[in-house]
Amino acid sequence: MGSLFHSLSAVSVILILTACGYVCSMLGWIKPDAKAFLSKYLMRFAVPVMCIYSLRSNLTMELLKGSWRLLLVPTLCSAILFLLSGFVGKRLRLLPKQQSVFMMMCSVSNAMFIGYSMCRELFGEICTPHVMLYFLVNTAYTQLVGITMIRRSSGRDGHSVKDTILAFFKTPSILGVLFGVLLIIVDWHPPELLMTCARYINNTVTPLALLMSGHIIHEIGLKNLRVDRTLGAAMCFRFLIAPALCVLLCIPFKVDGLARSVLVVQTAMPVLTQTVVASTEYGGDEQLAAQGIALSTLACFVVIPVLMLLL
Repeated sequence: MGSLFHSLSAVSVILILTACGYVCSMLGWIKPDAKAFLSKYLMRFAVPVMCIYSLRSNLTMELLKGSWRLLLVPTLCSAILFLLSGFVGKRLRLLPKQQSVFMMMCSVSNAMFIGYSMCRELFGEICTPHVMLYFLVNTAYTQLVGITMIRRSSGRDGHSVKDTILAFFKTPSILGVLFGVLLIIVDWHPPELLMTCARYINNTVTPLALLMSGHIIHEIGLKNLRVDRTLGAAMCFRFLIAPALCVLLCIPFKVDGLARSVLVVQTAMPVLTQTVVASTEYGGDEQLAAQGIALSTLACFVVIPVLMLLL
């Protein structure tokens, strides 16, 4: 009962903050220009700073040496989910622009905005290194595979493999993770003044990210949510197949305890927000992506307490 109460409390905190974003949008306080600012501030500045601060504060050299298993499990999990969702998408007879969005919805999760917030509430600050390692793999698949598929499905892929890889390493959040890991390797502690500033910036990520998530749900509109067989299949992947596969992969690689719990929770997070951004920019099925984000975000508040009882 204690575990259930704790998970319900954690989910309630995330839900209330998300609802605040929804209400602020409903009142007209969060407008499109505010959303653009929040997105740029978070993804280009606050999240990279958070990665550096959190990794330097929580990741040890001992954990880093054993991190290959924490990288391998989500890598294999995402690869299997991509292949399996591709097969299911063909069985559903989806159009190419729907197929690419469907595969991205099924295979990568909202590991940062919702995932990091949820894990912090469930496990505390100690979970941060595990979240960052998962985030590294998740972002790699998003940039190198997911967005590339959406571009190709719409016939707008003018990027070479080299361009795609360079774009990945220019992603601010990836640079933040890599720089944070570098600080651990060279064993350098930034001055206390910089770490204090970074801590304050770090503390802005969760509330602002959840406010933006609430705004996105309001933009989509709850009345527009319709669960058809495509969205139903995507929800099965997100909340049943993905976490179950992660649990199975953790067994042979002997990932257990907090690391396993964090990886499983991360795989059961909602559809990645960047799915609708990429769909809008490159001609994917924007409506399918938007509905998937809203539906999965709302569903995760029910799924996570149940999942925590099973872990």
